[in-house]
Amino acid sequence: MGKLMRSLLFFLGGVIAIWCLLFGFFLIDALSFKEIAQEQCDNVIVLTGGKNRIQHALRSIKTNRSKNIFISGVYAKTTLNDILGEDENKEEVNFILGKKARNTFENADEIDNWVRINGIKKIMLITSDYHMRRSILALNHKNKSVKIIPCVSKSKFDFYFFKICVKEFHKTIYVCLKFLFDDFSKAKLC
Repeated sequence: MGKLMRSLLFFLGGVIAIWCLLFGFFLIDALSFKEIAQEQCDNVIVLTGGKNRIQHALRSIKTNRSKNIFISGVYAKTTLNDILGEDENKEEVNFILGKKARNTFENADEIDNWVRINGIKKIMLITSDYHMRRSILALNHKNKSVKIIPCVSKSKFDFYFFKICVKEFHKTIYVCLKFLFDDFSKAKLC
């Protein structure tokens, strides 16, 4: 085996080792978020797209006594009755349906617009455990002044979870790099 081939194998082995290490940190991070919020919060944000997120939000408002639930990423023709059915809690809480977002970046724009218009400084964010880190990154990049209290809808730890985590891990790396380069390009050089 030539020197070039050994160098290439060594490099590829290093890349794979770094990927495995970072993915391990990503999994630990995703699994570390709490299912029950550690603080009270009047404003709950739910990101659509994952199983049980809205049901988790409805359970959370019972213990949290939230006043507003903003559901971001709702299909344009969907109504509150389509989402909640005949749930008795819908009269106790102010539900706001955000119908402009189709992805996490657009969720961040939609949420940022809502919190700025309403002067909100603290939100409870509900999304899936594997999606929480990227959602927090997107929201913090859009609006650093809002305090985010994460509250996850836990996923079943199975092959599907692992598969979606691999995909979400790569999306999170993309977001980190995108924001890094966006911030670098906006920096003023002397």
